[in-house]
Amino acid sequence: LTRRRRRRRRMASVVSMTSSMASVSASVVGVGGGGAHPRGGAPHAGARAGFASMSKSMSKSKSMSMSSGSTRRRMAMTTRTGAASRKALVADVIEDASSSSTTSTTSTTSWMITATSARITSNEEEEEDGLEHVYKSARWFEIRDSVRPTQVALGWDWTFLKLANFKDFDTAQAYMARKPVPFVSYRGQRYVVDHHHTLAALELSGWDVDVVMEEIFEYDADLTEERFWGIMEGKGWSFCWDAEYKRMEYSDIPKSFNLTAFRNDVYRSLGGFARRYKLLKRGKMLEDKLFFEFQWGYFFWLHRNDAYALWPSSQLQRGFDRLLKMIEQTDDSEYIGEGHLEAARDVQDMILLSEKVLQPLYEVLVEYIAPLAYAYQTIPADEDRIVPGLKKRFGREQLPGSVITGNFDFMEERQKSPILPPPSSSSSSSSSSTGSKKDDKKDKKDKKDDSKDKKN
Repeated sequence: LTRRRRRRRRMASVVSMTSSMASVSASVVGVGGGGAHPRGGAPHAGARAGFASMSKSMSKSKSMSMSSGSTRRRMAMTTRTGAASRKALVADVIEDASSSSTTSTTSTTSWMITATSARITSNEEEEEDGLEHVYKSARWFEIRDSVRPTQVALGWDWTFLKLANFKDFDTAQAYMARKPVPFVSYRGQRYVVDHHHTLAALELSGWDVDVVMEEIFEYDADLTEERFWGIMEGKGWSFCWDAEYKRMEYSDIPKSFNLTAFRNDVYRSLGGFARRYKLLKRGKMLEDKLFFEFQWGYFFWLHRNDAYALWPSSQLQRGFDRLLKMIEQTDDSEYIGEGHLEAARDVQDMILLSEKVLQPLYEVLVEYIAPLAYAYQTIPADEDRIVPGLKKRFGREQLPGSVITGNFDFMEERQKSPILPPPSSSSSSSSSSTGSKKDDKKDKKDKKDDSKDKKN
């Protein structure tokens, strides 16, 4: 409520000065006529603290440029905020890029505006990071050599799911227009902090479309690589763990978005499909979104063998294990093994296999893990919901978001009437004694029948 009041007061003051500052605003942001489309709001506390710690390693000139940015932000503001502002902003970037490409053949790249930015949730709410964001539209083939990943693994099956958005050029262009790619600049490279699977799918599809790059920060070149990656991981912008969740070197992070350069993380795909099939729901705060699927994937990996006895039944755990192996074998035989992707397989074939085989398998797999997720969610004590090793790898002790049970009615039924445990020794002994009496009666009857046969 306080943030909303602040925003209203700020926007009211901006409205009053808009008419007198329109020409100045246009000259500052580089856009004629309409000004910019920023997003107002107080900086997120975590991001503000993180920025304060990072700024110590920045040069004085960088600090001066950041302080002057507040003036540019105030002059660039208009009355549009939130998700509508973001959509309009991206649309203007694409339109400006396309118009510039028709008037000039030397470059399709177009710098757009500087604005206070936010990450918009599905509920069209915003969270400020307090930093200036600069939007830039460019052809993918022109910039992809300077666009770098910040994680070592991708869910290949989740990438194949996204391929459906790249069936043809127009579809790919429309999809990327809705997906600004946030990145930080460091020593001439653009290090992406989100949308890794989207860019991998774009690279796999082969379409050269306009991509809106959203620069959220520029690190000083004097910053050491060790310090840079330490900050990136501390802010939740980097993932550098192997299949056993052991630490890898930052040099192991791929230098391109070629899918084969990434480790196939089936558990990351599972985390994504658990959201897609309405089992998991992300929170609205930024810290609840960063690596959300990776964190739940780690949880499913941790309980793959029921080492912590959280599965409601061993049957569910065994079914989960069998189905997961089936998915891994499908990935290996159809995509990873024998250089399938290097052979430039038809994208339509990969989309078809994903829709007809992989997605149905994951839908069933989500049914298996639903009781496990529900069992975690219903643990009464907060300290008992601490996930071993989660803080070391993701900086938090408990899983983010929440578990949705409305679409999985069978989970509640299973909780009410769980699968019966193996019979106890007393029950087994009583059943065995009952069985032996029946056998004795049958033996006596057989003997009588035999004696009658002999007499006859």
